[in-house]
Amino acid sequence: MQNLTRAIRLWVLLSWLYSDEGYNALANSWRQSLQKEIAISDRDLDELLAEKLFAQVRKSLQNDFDLLVSRNWLQLITDAPGRSKNYRRIETIPSIFNRSEDSNTESNLSSKAQIYLDMFSFLDPSLPLLAEQVVAAGDEDNHRVFLYVDYLVPESSPLEDAVEQFQSELQEIWDSGNITPLLITYRSAHQNLIKECVVYPVCIYFMDRAKYLCGYGSTPKGDINWYKYRLDRIISKRIEPLDWQDTRVPQLLKEKHQENNLPTPKTVNDMLKEAWGCDFYKETALMVLRFDRTFARSYLQGIAIHNTFTAIEYDRAATLITQYTPNPKQREALLDTLQSRPTTDAYYQVYYRVTDYHPLRWLRALGSEVEILLPWDLRAKMAVEIQNTWNLYQ
Repeated sequence: MQNLTRAIRLWVLLSWLYSDEGYNALANSWRQSLQKEIAISDRDLDELLAEKLFAQVRKSLQNDFDLLVSRNWLQLITDAPGRSKNYRRIETIPSIFNRSEDSNTESNLSSKAQIYLDMFSFLDPSLPLLAEQVVAAGDEDNHRVFLYVDYLVPESSPLEDAVEQFQSELQEIWDSGNITPLLITYRSAHQNLIKECVVYPVCIYFMDRAKYLCGYGSTPKGDINWYKYRLDRIISKRIEPLDWQDTRVPQLLKEKHQENNLPTPKTVNDMLKEAWGCDFYKETALMVLRFDRTFARSYLQGIAIHNTFTAIEYDRAATLITQYTPNPKQREALLDTLQSRPTTDAYYQVYYRVTDYHPLRWLRALGSEVEILLPWDLRAKMAVEIQNTWNLYQ
């Protein structure tokens, strides 16, 4: 509901800026169009519209204007004095105000659904494509498809305001085309420390129930590498751009700039496709899994785990264990285990990111429905965890 409140607030802002209607834009026809796209009762909508839409902290309102700038519906005046920000209307009226009811859109959606997508884009710039798929899946008269996103950051909180502010600042940098290294202060949960990092910002990913900045530079571990920084753990009040000649910029990053070889979002996407896991910069390894054939037939066939997640024959599993287990005793133990399992069960291989929590959580959630046959270290780690869990309940 908080996201819808913000979307309505931004809709009103655009109406004031370009049509002089403001709240008048929220008339009966608008309500009817909205209710055809999302399930909201008259009572809930009345309560929502009765709220003071603009009774927000300064940072939230600033984020609203910055988001309008990032979506090319408002222009930032760059010569404003001090830290103040001034804006002006764009010369061309945004398409959401001149789209006719009968016009055809690129997505072949009705204009009512397309207007809803425009509102949806306010919620998070990374969601419009998924939103389009959700809207297209239902008919206008009886919309029954909804998108649920499990998000760690509490709604209507100072932390949410800070995350939106960081994302807005990053979007401004990317839109400007002048992308330079950034100095951020980061609180690392893994390292249990607060560290200043110099990062070349590449893209934002929503993964593991949070927003992450994927960047290359100095990491909380103290090395120069890729890292994904959770936006809610950036504790800088503002992101500080650095000049390429700044001594704090790592030499490896400077060399990439000089060679015109700076990373792009495609770099991240390609690395994510190489192996299963969100930590796209971590070491990869091969995993072999066994599932009961009935479970596999019901829950694995036809679903997408990762593009390297493929079914293999029983004999292929034995070959992989032999090939990827250099320790003789461990290799013999794994082959003995495999020999005791039914040849008719389902066997899969997948490349994964070592120590990445995403694959591990998936495996833990399946419990006894899955058995790790390779690698030995991961199998042993899971066995210890299961034993420790068992000890808690004895």
